[in-house]
Amino acid sequence: MTLRHVFLDQNHWIYLAKAYWGDAHKPRHKSVPAKLLDQIDRGDIRIPLNTLHAIELLRSEQPDRRRRLAMIFERFSRGWFVAPWTDVLPIEIHRAVIQTFDSSHTPPVPEIFGRGFLYGIPTKVRNNLIRESMVKNMDSLTRLAAQPTALFDMLTTQNEMLRARQKERILELNLRDAQSAEQLRAVRKPYAKDIHRRAQFAGYTYQFQDQIRLALGSIGRTLDDFRALGLEGLTRFWSQVPSLDVDCELTLYRDRQWSRKVQPNDFTDIGHLVLAVPYCDAVVVERFWARALQETGLAEKYHIAVFSDLEELSALLVS
Repeated sequence: MTLRHVFLDQNHWIYLAKAYWGDAHKPRHKSVPAKLLDQIDRGDIRIPLNTLHAIELLRSEQPDRRRRLAMIFERFSRGWFVAPWTDVLPIEIHRAVIQTFDSSHTPPVPEIFGRGFLYGIPTKVRNNLIRESMVKNMDSLTRLAAQPTALFDMLTTQNEMLRARQKERILELNLRDAQSAEQLRAVRKPYAKDIHRRAQFAGYTYQFQDQIRLALGSIGRTLDDFRALGLEGLTRFWSQVPSLDVDCELTLYRDRQWSRKVQPNDFTDIGHLVLAVPYCDAVVVERFWARALQETGLAEKYHIAVFSDLEELSALLVS
């Protein structure tokens, strides 16, 4: 059987934990942990974590709750993590530039999954850890982080003062982002969806111009060549950058649900999905995002199974 990667959002990790510990959120969840573990142990399925999962867990103020969920993270993820978006995006942009200007050569896709919680931390942060620790090289530190129980130990370390401060900062940041998104979509509301999409692409072009310029320089091209692609060419280009394609379409979908306010947690949800959708085989997410993935066509484009309940995974587990 082909190895499949399955993404669970934070709530579904919690439901998995409840079912594992005998307090199932729904009666039909009771059999899911055993089925998953069977295929995980056989190497047929991986359930990688994102660093955002760990950050969300660490916000919990109840040590026992953190400990129980940390054990489930350790047991079911086997220490597999998704690469940080900041490391993946430059590679995606480089690939899209090559595909746009030199279709005869396609660079390899980025490495998305790796062992140990350090794999999910941006390269710049990992390098800082080397400078600040007694470990002399990244390979040694990475091996330590991938050891059994290393993830559990990291997630259950007591540091309540830092935890409270981090939780407060994240809440403030998410609330501020939600307010800014509400203001922006109010400005965009009179305009058609295609105009919204162009505005997103213009924002990406400005925000990631350094990565674009670097990729263009590697093949003797310039930003003038990039701008010369025109509206149609630029639209096609950004649709070839998988994580930003997902970011764009989910953001547009969210912003155009006029009866629903932007939620502070939306940014975390989209942050998970930008890499889960293009590179996993299945996702289990809340109904709003499951519907978004279907209605935007992202599920079909990236050939990913979309579920909104743990029990629905049973169809995948027996196939």
